[in-house]
Amino acid sequence: MKKLILTLLLIITGSLLSQDLNLAGLKLSEKKSQIKGFYQASNVIDRNAVYEKEFQLKKRKTVTSFFGAGYSLMIFTNKYMSAAFPVLDTRNGSFLTNINLFFGFAIAKAVTLEIEPTILFTSNNKQIDYALSQPFVLNGVSYNYAHTYTNGIIALPLALNVRFFPMFKQKGFARLFFIGGGVGAAWIREENDVYYNNSPNTYGFQNDQFRSGISTSQWAPLFKAMVGFTGSGGQFGFGGELRYNIIPLKQDMTQPFATRFAKDFNSVDITVRFYFSL
Repeated sequence: MKKLILTLLLIITGSLLSQDLNLAGLKLSEKKSQIKGFYQASNVIDRNAVYEKEFQLKKRKTVTSFFGAGYSLMIFTNKYMSAAFPVLDTRNGSFLTNINLFFGFAIAKAVTLEIEPTILFTSNNKQIDYALSQPFVLNGVSYNYAHTYTNGIIALPLALNVRFFPMFKQKGFARLFFIGGGVGAAWIREENDVYYNNSPNTYGFQNDQFRSGISTSQWAPLFKAMVGFTGSGGQFGFGGELRYNIIPLKQDMTQPFATRFAKDFNSVDITVRFYFSL
């Protein structure tokens, strides 16, 4: 009987020890899997952090810049200026040449800013008659009128222009339409050959006084308004503009120059421009 009881105790003890060992093994494997999973997750997090830190591309604001040149058909609105310097002198085929260069960039989706230097020049042999406000006195003789034999002008305006594209969200041609304005300054020089006499509209008399190469120059402020279209969205583009330039002048009607008799150097410009984007 004792042997039987001892045998049963051994069997029960062995089964209990076996179950404890299995449970310990199970817990150990669970801990290992948890450690392994944590290690893998930490690796994923670290890799993502490194990728974002080292390799993620930074977003940049793109700035579109451009440059080019234009030609303007320039029509003076003042009668003295238009008489002395017409767009075309049909007698000798001379043009009033107005060439402008420009460099600019977009400061917003619908706004561009540019700097524009211009050169304007022409010469002709038109006779322009000036009634002087004070007589021109030479060798004791007074002359009340001056008549030009030749007329020449050169001007160098420099302007800062802003253009606004109100329909920039459109997909069609309308998106290229703009309105704008500019401010700046202009240096203007005029040179003439002149006959002085006391006749209001003719020269060539024996007592006429001739002077060649007389000149005057001045600085003047510049303001402009403009409307038109420009660009095509590619590397190369063209545009057309209608401008009105406002350039007040310093008057001195004792000197026989259009730029001294005229109150202003104002003009209407029809401009064609060609540009290249950078």
